[in-house]
Amino acid sequence: MKSNRIIIHSLLFSFFLLLSLGVTSADSIYNEKIYEGDGYQINNYFIEVSDIIFISDKLMLKVTIYQLKPDGSYKELTTSTTVTEDKRKVKYQSGSVEITVNEKNLTSQYTIVDITTAGIVIEYETGVDGGVSNANYIGKPSLTLTKEVDKTNVEIGNIIRVTIKAKNNGKGVAKRISIDPGITPGFTFRSNIYTTYPTELGIGSPPTQMFIYEIQAAKSGTFSLNPATATYSSSVFDDDYSSTSNRPTVNVAEEAVETSEIDLKVTADETKLKRGEKITFTIHVENQKDVAASTIRIEPIIPGNMTYISGSEDINIISEKPVIQESVYGARYEKDYTITLKADEIGSNELIVKLTYHNGADTIYRDVTSGTFYVEKSEFDYLAELPLYIYVTPVLIIVAIAGWLYWRRCQFRM
Repeated sequence: MKSNRIIIHSLLFSFFLLLSLGVTSADSIYNEKIYEGDGYQINNYFIEVSDIIFISDKLMLKVTIYQLKPDGSYKELTTSTTVTEDKRKVKYQSGSVEITVNEKNLTSQYTIVDITTAGIVIEYETGVDGGVSNANYIGKPSLTLTKEVDKTNVEIGNIIRVTIKAKNNGKGVAKRISIDPGITPGFTFRSNIYTTYPTELGIGSPPTQMFIYEIQAAKSGTFSLNPATATYSSSVFDDDYSSTSNRPTVNVAEEAVETSEIDLKVTADETKLKRGEKITFTIHVENQKDVAASTIRIEPIIPGNMTYISGSEDINIISEKPVIQESVYGARYEKDYTITLKADEIGSNELIVKLTYHNGADTIYRDVTSGTFYVEKSEFDYLAELPLYIYVTPVLIIVAIAGWLYWRRCQFRM
């Protein structure tokens, strides 16, 4: 009996010891290494780790500093090299501009260096794999401005929402961006909706929302809205630049324009569920006016960690996505659609539903969300998260004990 207790205690100790091995330290997320053949760009200067070679059984570092040119070529700059305690310092100096590269650590594949500058306002810097041939000259920025309106046919007194977007199509970073929205005579400014825009846009940045405001039609007629104007500066040059937007046309009628108005609501049958469980959403649509709406499209955007299971018979699967398409919603028309999703991963989610329709004057776009719902771990999720050896080790121990008992039993029988 005593020996059995010792065996059981030993097994328990081994089991908990194995559990404790699952704890690991976090990886570092910062790295100063520059590998041979790579480099670092500061404005239009490029510091390249050209070679790491052995001379007399010692590692030697060669650093080259280049000046990038607008045509895509580059020029090697004259530098001086000093050695202190086998560490190299490479320095470029021209007038007030200084770039100093201090070697800190050197291996056969990479080096760690300190790069210091003087006389340079650093507005662009990045690591570049593959050396100077892969560096990009930083030149002049060029913003493309667009002005969009949410409706083009209105009546006197109607509110129009104006959105201004910007895209940097130039060769340099646009800095210190300022936007003048350009209010048009014949319209009254009502309110700013969004004015906290970025003051810097990088090279090749996607179209970025810069300004949203509302104006009210005060006179009838056909108007080309005044363009918006952006003023900005370069990241590496002293010049200032400006860009103007397009001029969208708005028709303002003296008499009221009869339009439809669709209201859409999305509700879930619960706000909390476990991984693997299902949740059902009801999409309620209602035409609140006496004018028919046409060309209706309702598209639920399924979250990436959810799977579409089923939906109302009116829902079509187009390009593997659920879509509702109707030609007409009559006056005061109402209808409910349902979709069911399965939770694949834990976390918080929102179901976004995109609505598009023609109200008799314009095409209307709206996004409606369900509100947040939460997916929690299922009852047995923790089992899947344990390392494989947690399951394998006890089985091996049990098999070993069973084998030993069988062997002992055979001995006694003999």
